[in-house]
Amino acid sequence: SAPPKTSAISYLVADFETGEVLAAKNPHKRLPPASTLKTLTALTLMPRLNMDRSYKASWREASTIGNKVGIWKNRKYKVRDIWYGLMLGSGNDAGVALATMSGGIKKTSKLMLAKARSIKAYDTIPKSPHGLDTPGQVSSAYDLALIARAAMKSKNFRKIVGTKTYLFPNSGPRNVDRKIRNLNKLIFTYPGVIGVKTGYTTQGRNTYIGIAKRDGRVVIITFMHLRYGRDALAKKLFDWGFDAVGKIEPVGKLV
Repeated sequence: SAPPKTSAISYLVADFETGEVLAAKNPHKRLPPASTLKTLTALTLMPRLNMDRSYKASWREASTIGNKVGIWKNRKYKVRDIWYGLMLGSGNDAGVALATMSGGIKKTSKLMLAKARSIKAYDTIPKSPHGLDTPGQVSSAYDLALIARAAMKSKNFRKIVGTKTYLFPNSGPRNVDRKIRNLNKLIFTYPGVIGVKTGYTTQGRNTYIGIAKRDGRVVIITFMHLRYGRDALAKKLFDWGFDAVGKIEPVGKLV
């Protein structure tokens, strides 16, 4: 059957294991990635930062806009907790903390660019660790699939993005342990989902990277700039992908 119709500007459905692309629409169109870019932050910085390292926060984290997990000035946080804050709660404050530990936002963006190029993600230009709309910051449905495939090689990354809820310590002005729920709602509602990341900004609209397993098959989907109905489209693309995988002629391949 034909791939689902969608108003998303771009999407891609692929066999996660073989890299065979089953369907795509504008896969190389450069668009704002929103918080799916945090997957590249993880791919780039996870190997560089010890999970048990302690980080003392400054005013920078709390002054970030958008989603936050409550990293507060002068409090200490383990790198591990910050990764959960970034990938589950999509905390932009967590992105700032990880970038600060890695030499600042400019240096981190350069590291992320080098990492993207090293895995042949040529449509991606990172300018931040969190994906908030920044002039010139772009990726593509194709690149997001490459980035997620590379990130999923890490056991730590797989564990974090596959987690449903996490107790984030020392959060906010009241200094409480805050239960954060994975914003990837499909992890609760679609059987077999093992990751990865949602995104939403004014310019990027809804963006998504998802990976699911069923009957020994693994399907990866990505889409960008969808006005509404993220979970419904993800479900449609997964359903179609599992029907098509191994049965249809691929339209291309992930490098």
